[in-house]
Amino acid sequence: MKKIAQFIIIVAMFITNTITAQSVGSVKGTIIDSENGEAVFGATIVVRSEKKFAKTDFDGRYSLDLPPGTYDVEYQMYGYGPQKRTITIVSGKSQNVNVTFGAQVLETIEVKDRAQNNTESALLALQRKTGTVSDGISQEAIKKSPDASAGDVVKRVTGITLIGGKYVFVRGLGERYSNTLLNEVLIPSTEPDKRVVPLDLFPANMIKNIRVMKTFAPEDPAEFSGGLVKIETQEYPDKLTMSLGLGVARNMNTTGYQFKTFDAADFFGRPNASMKRPDLVEKLPNEFVFEPGNRFGGLPQNLVNITAASFNQQWTPDEKKGPYDKNFNFSVGNTIQTTESGQRLGIFFGITKSEEYRYREEKSTRYVPSFAGGIRSRETTFLNPIQQQETKIYNKETNFGTNLNLAYEFTKGQQIYLKTLYTVVSDTNVREAKGVNNIDNFDFISNTNTFTSRALFNTVLGGDHALQFGSMARPHKLEWNLAYAQANRDEPNVTQQVWRKSQNSTLTDPYFRLLNNPDGTRFYSESRDIVRQANLKYTIPFEQWNGLKSDFKFGGMALERYKDFTFKEYGSKSNVGIRYPNDYWPVPGEITFIPTDYISSTSNPLANKTFSERQIEPNAFDAMQKLQASFTQFDMPLFNKFRFVGGVRMEDSYQKVRTFRTRDSSSLSNLDYGCTVDNEDVRVALVRSNVCTQTNNGIGELRKRDTLPSMNFVWDFHKDMNLRMGFTQTVTRPDLRELSPFGFTPYFGADRIFGNPNLRRTYIHNYDVRYEYYINNTDFIGVGGFYKEMSNPIEMIGQPVAGSISANFTYTNAKNAQIRGVEIDFRKEFFDKIRFETNLFFIKSHVQVLPWEDLIFIKSGLVDSLNRSAAYDPTNISRPLQGQSEYVYNLKFDYFITKNRNQIIGLYYNFFGDRIYAVGANGTPDAIEKGVGITDIVYTFKSDDRLDFKAAAKNIMDTRFRVYQTNQVTGEDELFYAYRMGVTFSVMATYKFF
Repeated sequence: MKKIAQFIIIVAMFITNTITAQSVGSVKGTIIDSENGEAVFGATIVVRSEKKFAKTDFDGRYSLDLPPGTYDVEYQMYGYGPQKRTITIVSGKSQNVNVTFGAQVLETIEVKDRAQNNTESALLALQRKTGTVSDGISQEAIKKSPDASAGDVVKRVTGITLIGGKYVFVRGLGERYSNTLLNEVLIPSTEPDKRVVPLDLFPANMIKNIRVMKTFAPEDPAEFSGGLVKIETQEYPDKLTMSLGLGVARNMNTTGYQFKTFDAADFFGRPNASMKRPDLVEKLPNEFVFEPGNRFGGLPQNLVNITAASFNQQWTPDEKKGPYDKNFNFSVGNTIQTTESGQRLGIFFGITKSEEYRYREEKSTRYVPSFAGGIRSRETTFLNPIQQQETKIYNKETNFGTNLNLAYEFTKGQQIYLKTLYTVVSDTNVREAKGVNNIDNFDFISNTNTFTSRALFNTVLGGDHALQFGSMARPHKLEWNLAYAQANRDEPNVTQQVWRKSQNSTLTDPYFRLLNNPDGTRFYSESRDIVRQANLKYTIPFEQWNGLKSDFKFGGMALERYKDFTFKEYGSKSNVGIRYPNDYWPVPGEITFIPTDYISSTSNPLANKTFSERQIEPNAFDAMQKLQASFTQFDMPLFNKFRFVGGVRMEDSYQKVRTFRTRDSSSLSNLDYGCTVDNEDVRVALVRSNVCTQTNNGIGELRKRDTLPSMNFVWDFHKDMNLRMGFTQTVTRPDLRELSPFGFTPYFGADRIFGNPNLRRTYIHNYDVRYEYYINNTDFIGVGGFYKEMSNPIEMIGQPVAGSISANFTYTNAKNAQIRGVEIDFRKEFFDKIRFETNLFFIKSHVQVLPWEDLIFIKSGLVDSLNRSAAYDPTNISRPLQGQSEYVYNLKFDYFITKNRNQIIGLYYNFFGDRIYAVGANGTPDAIEKGVGITDIVYTFKSDDRLDFKAAAKNIMDTRFRVYQTNQVTGEDELFYAYRMGVTFSVMATYKFF
C-alpha cells in the first residue's frame, strides 16, 4: 500500500503541474548546430515586448512561458547569425519551434515539428551529422513494427543478422565481434557460454533508439569489429505523458492445443521457492560434496538419502490448453520546473510484462565421418548417424522490465541524471524426445524440464556540464558517469528422465529406465557477471586555421568485471536393478523416485536407491577482467565541407579465469597459475613432464596493451550528399567463459561446449567507405563498402568424440581471415501513398585456419600432438567465417490507407542467406544453416493522438529453419537440425491519458 500511495502522489504532482500551466502558454524547442548536428548550449531566446528571455540548456532545449498573444521571438548566439520567428501563444498550449543555426552564416533551417530524437527523421539527421559510419532504428519505427524485443528490432538494421532470436551478427561477423552499450555504458551478459548480451532482454516498448556504430571512434570502446550496438532507453518528456498498453496474441501451433508446463517462477520471472535446493544442501560449504560417507569422508548415508525427499518432487509437467500470449505496459513521465529561475526535474517511469507460449517440433541428427574404401579424402567422406532425435518442446517465456530515469538541472547547462533498468526474462521449458543411440544400439525416450531465469540490473549516475570560459566563447563540455551492472542467470532443478530399449527389440517391447546418468538427475547452475565502470570525457572547442568550429576531446574509462559460474548435479543410483512397473515407461518420476525408496531399514540397509551429488569434472569457474583506457579525439574540418573525426585510444586489459571443482575450493590442487610461456616447445615440455596440463591447469590468462588509431573522414561534397571514409584498428578479446576449459550437457545427447585457456585476442584492421544521399528528412540512399583483415580470429569448432553420441565444441584461433562486403540502404516515398524501404548487404569472407604446410607436418607426426596447432583436426583449412551469410536483406512496404496517415498497413520481410552453423572437424563437414525469409504484416491505426491500435501477423509463411551437412559420396544434404515456429497473430492497443 505504501508503494501505491507513493505512486499516486507522483501522479498527482504531474497533474497539478500541468493544471497550473493552463492559464498561460509556452514556446519550447531545441536549437542545434547545422555543421555537426549537436545541441547549442547558451543560446538566448528573447521576447522584447514582454521583457522575457530564456537560454538553451545542455541539450539545446529551451522553454519560455508567455500569456496568450502573438510575439516576435529572437534567437541569438555569438558566432551564429541571429534568427527571428513570429509565433502565436494559446492559453494552456505549448508552441514548438525548433531552430538550426548555420555556422558563421545567416542560413537557417526551420523544423516545423517537434525535434524529438526518437523519430525516424531525427535519427536520420543524427546519422547524417555523426562522424562515423552508423545505422539505426528509432522508437517511431519500433512502434510500427511487429517486434517485441530489441533482438527483433535490430534485425531490421542494415547489415544485421540475428542468431537464435537474440544474438547479433553485424556485417556477417559472429556475436563476439560485436559489443553492446546500454545508455553509453558496457553491460555484462546473462549467458555463461557467450560474451554477447542477448538482446531479447530489452522489451521493445522501453527503447528510445538503437544505433549500430560500424566504424570506430576513439571515445567509444574499441572491442568490436562488426559493430557497436548502442541501446538508449526512454527518457523524460517535456510535458506530462501517461500511457497504458494491453495486447494479446495467438500462435497457431500453440494456442488452444495441448500445452505442458510447470510452476517455477514468481511474478517477475525469478525462481520461486519450490525450485530451490533444501536448506541443508544450499548452505553446505563448497568444499563438502553432498554424498554418502566413505573412507575418504562424506556425510551420513541416511542423512543424504532422507534429504532427497526435501527436493521438489514434480517430475511430470502439468497439462492444459495453450494460453494466449499476453502483454502489458505502462509509462508516465513529466518535466517539473522546481523554481522560477529555471531549475527542473525530469522523470520517466515505465513497466512492462509479457508472457509468450510456444510449441514446436524439432528434428536433429549427429554424425561421424566414414570414408569409402578406407581412403580419407573429401570426395570419399560419407556420414554415419550416431544419434537421431524427434522432439516436442513446450516453452513459456516471461519478460518483465522496468526503468526509471531521473534528471535534475540545477542551473543552465548543469545537469545530473540517474538511469536505472531492471529486466528479467525466464523460460519454462518442457522437452520430450524420442531418439536413437547408434553408439550403444538402443532407442530412447528422454524428458527434460528446464527453468532458466536471466536478470539484468543496470544503473548509471552521471552528469553533463557546460563550462563557460569568457562570455563570447563556446563552452567546454564535461561528461562523466559511474555505472554498476549485474547480470544473473539462474537455472535451478533441471530434471531429466531417460528410458531405453534395445534396437533389436520388437515394437511391443517396453522402454525401461536407463538407471544411470542422466536419468533421475537434478541440475542446478548459477552465473553472476558484475561490471563496475567509470567514464570521463572533456571537450574543448576551438577554431582551426580557417576559423571553422572544431572540438578536441579527451578522457578515459576504468572497468572492473567479475564473473563466476557454478553448477551442482545430483543423481540416483538403483541398488535393486530394474523393477516392474516402477522403472518402465511411461511410469513417471514421482513413482520411480519416490522418497521412501531412499530410506534404509534393518532388512534393507542399503535402501532401494542411493542419492548423491556428482562431482567428477570441473563444475565451476571464477574470472575477472580489469580494463583501463584513455583516448584523444579531434573533430575538425580540415577545410570547408571536409571533416576529420579521429585520434587514438589506448587500452590495457588483463583477464584471468580459474576453472576447478568446488570440492577442491580449498585444496592445494586448485592451482592459481598456468603454463603462461610464449615458447610453444617449452609449454609442451612442461605438459609432458606433468608440471602443467593441456588445459593450462584450468587457468586462462591474457594481458595485452593496445594502441588503436582511428581516422574517419566526412566529405560534404554536394548538397545533401556525404562521402565517408574510415581507417581504424580494433580488437576482440576472448570472453572470460571462452578461456575456461569447462563444459556440460544440458540434456541427454546435447552438444557440449568447452573453453580454451590458450586463446589469444583478435586484432582487426578495418577499412570503410560509404556514399550517402539525404533526399529529405525521411528519404535516404546509402551505398557502402568495407574490408577487414583479422589476425587470430576466434571461432567455435566441432570435435566428434569417439564412443559418445554428444559432439564436443570448443573455441580456437584460426590463423587469419579477410572479410569484404557491400551495403545498400534505400528509403523512399511514392505518390504520397506508399513508402518503400530496403537494406541489403553482400559479403565474402575467407578464413585460413591453418597453412597447408602446417597441416602436412601435423599429419606426418612432425608436430607434437600436444602442440596448440595440433589441438584439433579441421575438416577444411580454409572456409567462410562461421555464422556469416553471403547476403542479407530487409524489405518494408507501408501503404497509407488514409490521407492523414492515421491508418497504415505494412509488409516486412527479413531474409538471410546460407551460413555455417557449426564448423566441422575430424572429417565431419561443416553444418550449414539454410537461408530463409520471414514475412510479417502489420496494421496500425491512430485516433485523436490518444489511441494507438496495432494488429500483426508474424511469420505468415511458417518458415522452416533447417541445418544440414552434405554427404560427399552421395551429394545429398543430410539433416542436422530443423524446426518451425508457427504463425502468430497479435493485437495491441495503447491509450495515452496525457
